[in-house]
Amino acid sequence: MSSNVFRFDESWEIPDASVDEVYHVLSHGELLPLWWKGVYLKADRAVGEGEPKVGDQLRVRARGFLPYELNFVLEPVTLEPPRRVVVKTVGDFDGLWSATLSPRDGGVHVDIIWQVTVLRPILRWLAPLLRPAFAWNHRWTTPRGEKGLREYLAERRSAAASFDPADAKS
Repeated sequence: MSSNVFRFDESWEIPDASVDEVYHVLSHGELLPLWWKGVYLKADRAVGEGEPKVGDQLRVRARGFLPYELNFVLEPVTLEPPRRVVVKTVGDFDGLWSATLSPRDGGVHVDIIWQVTVLRPILRWLAPLLRPAFAWNHRWTTPRGEKGLREYLAERRSAAASFDPADAKS
């Protein structure tokens, strides 16, 4: 494997959630900065509107622990509600991110495969030397995504539970 090519296989456990809830959040890329805080800094729709569909595009800016930011376009290539989301990225790195959702123990198990080729010239040039640091940087971001998704869904449930339709009429 070339030094600028990475593959990460991970699993997340999202308790007290349905596959529909998790799918909704994962398929709406514009929500990334709201739940994967501190990693996804921006995710603005460039192509498409309404519910996510294959071919939509978002312009994204992200960072990890290391002192650099990445800019890329994120585009859904597979949307299989509520089971699977696959997006491709093009820009500072090209790749495929795939999430497969399944119900488990009152929550959702998410299997993630992230295959990426670093293309940004300086990072590609440094990849042979800094490959372990790049992999560590990715592993720094991943628990923040899992934790952020759990918290985001809990906050949404809490807000929905405290909503009183009578208050909306006044």
